[in-house]
Amino acid sequence: MAANENRRDQKNTRFVPLLRIAFRWSMTRRKTAHQTGLRFAAIGIAAGIVALIVVMSVMNGFQRQYIDSLLETTSFHIRIKAENSHVPALSQSLRQNPLVRSVTPFVETNLLAEGPENHQSVLRLMWVGPQDLASDAGFCRALHLSPALAEEGLESGILLGSEAARLLGAYEGIKITMRGALVSPDEGIQQYETDAPVSRLFRSGYYELDAGLAIVSREKIANLSLAPAPTVLGVKLKNPEQADALVAALSHEEGIESIESWRDYNRSFFSALRTEKIVMFLLVSIIFAVVAINIHYSMRRTIARKARDLAILSAFGTSQRSISTIFMFEGLIVGIVGAALGIVVGIPIAQNVDRIINGAIALLDGIMSLLYRMGIAKSIPDLRLFSPTVFYTEGIPSRIFTSDISLIAAFAVIFPAIAVYLAYRRFRNASPLEVLRSE
Repeated sequence: MAANENRRDQKNTRFVPLLRIAFRWSMTRRKTAHQTGLRFAAIGIAAGIVALIVVMSVMNGFQRQYIDSLLETTSFHIRIKAENSHVPALSQSLRQNPLVRSVTPFVETNLLAEGPENHQSVLRLMWVGPQDLASDAGFCRALHLSPALAEEGLESGILLGSEAARLLGAYEGIKITMRGALVSPDEGIQQYETDAPVSRLFRSGYYELDAGLAIVSREKIANLSLAPAPTVLGVKLKNPEQADALVAALSHEEGIESIESWRDYNRSFFSALRTEKIVMFLLVSIIFAVVAINIHYSMRRTIARKARDLAILSAFGTSQRSISTIFMFEGLIVGIVGAALGIVVGIPIAQNVDRIINGAIALLDGIMSLLYRMGIAKSIPDLRLFSPTVFYTEGIPSRIFTSDISLIAAFAVIFPAIAVYLAYRRFRNASPLEVLRSE
């Protein structure tokens, strides 16, 4: 054991001077072309990290907002199709489960809606009980309605998306007609028709939901000769990551016809998001590759200039491994300094990206207003990044994940180290005697 500790101490004693030499060559105040190049390389790495953090956090923000809204409204964490006779008992059992946040029985179908001026649009209709909707606070919050208003709206009429209302030419108090089809075992395909006044308009913030979703009280199914679709139990968990475990536990329950988690239900959508994120990460990571190439050629020139010094070190007994360690430390120092600087700058920018952009737009708007008053500009353009006339969003969301930052920092440290190692590999086999003789 003492021998192992002595070896460890010898390694530390050998690495500390090499680390000091690497730091002196790369980050000291002495102005040389080599140090200037490495400092610019560190700044380039920092710029790449800032760009990656901001881009990935904004992408995560948009994706998570849409995913959260999707899970709270039409997807749920777990969707269970059960026999109608087992729905009440199964709902009660799930509500008593400590993992479950809410259980919402509903029926969903697609139908054709017609407004007061014969404007038509296809809607995804959810038949939900007023009390069930009010008990699901997440659903109401996603629709920007309080539970009391949602329950009151369902009892008196239909909850309709704001964009769907615009397409149908409808507004609160106006009755719309909905026509659909259902399959009867005895009579085959039958058409049905129901109407209801628009009691509340909701705006979730996502066009697909606001243009294609309507919610009607489940009690209206009693007016039909047959239910338009099977009853589905929409289950939401306190922790969505536990959905697969609960699905496995419920898969053998009596009365359940099918059960799927939110990952299975939205498989294609989440696969597309994952692919988009990977491609974006690879594209922006090209910054690191460019910086690594610059470091590589800068180190090759530096090693060529220092060939005499390195040969003298070799002649005095310094091993090639120690010299290569110096350059490896140098590459790691550049990567670590660039990564630390990029993270320190990038995280605050990512957290306040919406404020920064709005502040810049406000400044430009003030300048354009001044030029307009002076008669230099003929008009004041709409400088908003997300103008309501074009985009269906009000701001730039941002969400930072520690895993993304860790991966970005790892790339920033590894790329320079590899570049320096490849640059030194050409000198490693050079003979000190030949180098000194040529000098």
